[in-house]
Amino acid sequence: MTLLSAGVSAGFSVQGLFESGSSDSFARYAASRSVALLLSVLIAIGVRSRMAIAFLGITMTAVQGFDGVIGALAHDPSKTYGPFAFAVLNALAVSWLLRGQGSRSK
Repeated sequence: MTLLSAGVSAGFSVQGLFESGSSDSFARYAASRSVALLLSVLIAIGVRSRMAIAFLGITMTAVQGFDGVIGALAHDPSKTYGPFAFAVLNALAVSWLLRGQGSRSK
């Protein structure tokens, strides 16, 4: 779920970069951060670090939640409900991951 969330976030920010042109520094900053998060998630999955995946899942939950707030402030339902749905699904996935981690350490 975190990988999907990070991938969607990176995709939209890179798309925004191309649409706004290379002169928009805000789009470049958003794209660089989104792509860095995506690469971090891929590395965490590659090294099979449950704790790193959990932390990145929490981060993506916050990112998607903030994106939903921005969409709500813009009065754009598609930019509100989608990110909020990702935030909820990410939070559920992280809680499931951490619950599984807790049962293994007992």
